[in-house]
Amino acid sequence: MAKKKKKKKKADKQNAIKIILSTDKESDEENMDEEDEEGEGGIYLEKDDVLLIYNALKNYKPGTDDEEMTYETLREQFEEILIVDYKVKLPGVRW
Repeated sequence: MAKKKKKKKKADKQNAIKIILSTDKESDEENMDEEDEEGEGGIYLEKDDVLLIYNALKNYKPGTDDEEMTYETLREQFEEILIVDYKVKLPGVRW
C-alpha cells in the first residue's frame, strides 16, 4: 500500500504575513512601499512557517559580531510577528 504525500497548500493571503526580502543595501521604506504597490517581491508565510523559522533562529549560535547583530534583529522580528500577528505566547518572551 503506497502512502499518499500531503501536498502543501499555498499560503492563504488572508491568514499569512507577507515578508519582503530586501536585496539592495540602499533599500529604504519608500522603495519597499513602491514594490508592494506594484505587487512585486515578497513571500507569504503562514503561522507554521514563521514558527519553524523562529525556532531555527532560536537554536542558532552566531559566530561573528556582524552575524550576532543580524541574528538578534531577525529573531526579534520573527518574535514580533508571532506575538502581534498570530497571538502566539512564546515562553521566556515578555511583550
